[in-house]
Amino acid sequence: MKLITKCVLLLMPTLVLVTPAFALPPTALSDSGQPGSIIIYPKFVNLPAVNVDGITVPRTEIEIGAICLPAFLAAGNSCAEHQPVTANGKRAFSADGIPINSNSPLVPAAPCPRGYLIGSAQSDLPIKFDGLIGNAIIRGENLVAGPNAGSSTGISAYQAITIQAGTGITGLQIGDVRFDKTAAGDPLPNVLSKTALIFLTLNVLANQPNDPTLVNLDFWNESLGNAVGSTNPAFEHLTSTSVEFLCWVQVPLSALAGGNLTQAFQGTRKGVVIAGPAQKVRDGNAPGDTPGPVTLIGLVETVEGTAANGFLERKYNFNMSTNGVPQPIAFVPLPNFP
Repeated sequence: MKLITKCVLLLMPTLVLVTPAFALPPTALSDSGQPGSIIIYPKFVNLPAVNVDGITVPRTEIEIGAICLPAFLAAGNSCAEHQPVTANGKRAFSADGIPINSNSPLVPAAPCPRGYLIGSAQSDLPIKFDGLIGNAIIRGENLVAGPNAGSSTGISAYQAITIQAGTGITGLQIGDVRFDKTAAGDPLPNVLSKTALIFLTLNVLANQPNDPTLVNLDFWNESLGNAVGSTNPAFEHLTSTSVEFLCWVQVPLSALAGGNLTQAFQGTRKGVVIAGPAQKVRDGNAPGDTPGPVTLIGLVETVEGTAANGFLERKYNFNMSTNGVPQPIAFVPLPNFP
């Protein structure tokens, strides 16, 4: 099993991503509801541990398992125990490199506070083993006010993205969003919250300059009650903006569309966003990169609570959906990675 982290290096064109040295042609679309040969965790947090029920626990706990499927055996493969890919096994570890308990594997700490993680089933070369599954748990920082001050109550989880051998993923993501509400007012109820979008592309040059990835974002608000906008056709409206990033980004809604992605401006609590198709654009700083369509993975994160605690009392993540059109993945490894 190979596990690789990528970190956010602000203001730096050189981004670290270590991945298997092969490309997945867009012959079929991967199914993240099925185990895969590659597994992607769109976000981890490597910051000081927090207090939960009086116990110190890591900010991020990553779970990865390898299961043996009948189709793998039918193809003449073996699922014997203790081979390089252990069948029906499970490991859990933190992003900070500190063992959770005596059964935790020794995994180096991520060299950055936030980023994403890629795992693959391989020995010296990438192999087909569509048996990887996993998820991640991310805890918020300790609260500073209220009855739970000093403890972390905001926790979220998401299912890791799996990619089967010989498949591709899309360059467009579709998600549900909760518009920001940081002060009381319509629409009700007055539950305060903030949302961020997390994006990454798998078309990267490891340890080399990369062209930026441009993603257009189209937001729609909710329909007008049961009237579906018939009494006020202008109620349902489109808000368009974009985001540009190198490899990975977490961008708050407050930084997009001039700050208009709020419940007060949109007139509704929630809406949908269509992100992409993602494109790498030439900026002159990455001569070895290739502009054009690229893959895109997205995750939606919302925190809610009181302003005194930065709205961190509660927290949740949503995976995003796709448009069903596969896009080639371009993996370029680091020299010291098999």
